[in-house]
Amino acid sequence: MVKILQIVRAKDWWEYKFPPMLAVAYLALQTSQFTFLHLLPLLLILISAITLGAIYVSLLNDATDVAEDARAGKKNRMATYTTFQQTILVLLPLVAGLCVIGLFLNFFSYANLFYCAAYIAFTLYSLPPFRLKERAAAGVVADALGSQVFPTLFIAVCMYRYTNQEIRLLAFAFLAVWLFCFGLRGILWHQLADNENDKASGLFTIVQKLNEVQLARLGIAIITIEMISLATYILLNHLYVIIPGLIFYFIYIRMQSKNHHIEQILIDPGTKQYRIFLFEYYQVFLPLSVLIVCTFKNPINIIGLLFHCFLFHSSILRICKDIKNQLQMTIGSIRLQSKDHKAN
Repeated sequence: MVKILQIVRAKDWWEYKFPPMLAVAYLALQTSQFTFLHLLPLLLILISAITLGAIYVSLLNDATDVAEDARAGKKNRMATYTTFQQTILVLLPLVAGLCVIGLFLNFFSYANLFYCAAYIAFTLYSLPPFRLKERAAAGVVADALGSQVFPTLFIAVCMYRYTNQEIRLLAFAFLAVWLFCFGLRGILWHQLADNENDKASGLFTIVQKLNEVQLARLGIAIITIEMISLATYILLNHLYVIIPGLIFYFIYIRMQSKNHHIEQILIDPGTKQYRIFLFEYYQVFLPLSVLIVCTFKNPINIIGLLFHCFLFHSSILRICKDIKNQLQMTIGSIRLQSKDHKAN
């Protein structure tokens, strides 16, 4: 099992990509009359379908990067397999994913068009002769669409249709823009973090064309559009349940900054101590806060909260331990200041 998880690089996407997608599903749950138990079978199907898609992407990307990784001296687990074996490994999750939506969902519904579009985006991103990852802007667009926009819209449409809720095109347009900006920042950060390996392997990326000033301006432009789009989506759907989680997140990053001097970055990892702004909110605070509100709405939904905590316990435990540490340091600092004040 461990070897399989390593081959498909589950640690690169499970705790980071999936929670924001499921957060959108939980928002649909919150505005419906359904409970988590009613929606659990659908959620399991959706998680299975997205997991197979992520496995396909990981295997295809590694299989098409064997030569580049060898030039950069970077380990590639697919390099130990023959071309035939690589092809079989890549095709298995693709066929399995299409079978899942074909058997359990209406294969020809427009929700599944988004699912298939995610496969197409990443196939064009990795596979020669298209190989969009080598074509600067086209590469980051394809990655953002394939990693965030299309899979999440697939989940959202399935959830809204299953719960008999109206799909508002304007609201979904802002949802797509928010996801696209979120995905853009993710791939740009990845390219910056892996820039030296990309140069060594001869891979040309868009970040190699931009200087620090241009990167800073690009980051500001993206985050501005991202936050406006998210706020508009929330307002159009009256999803004010996210506000408490957002407040807790800002308190959390304030404590991080004060106690450990951790910087919040937009895309450029310029310092050693940093976090990507809003990513921990999307991955931990947002889904948990929505599920907690759903539990207050109907106590049976605590099953959903426990289900999510079980699936993504690593990141949740990390944040909880960090919050505990930050609180202890903050309380200790307040006590020390109080003692100094009394002494004076």
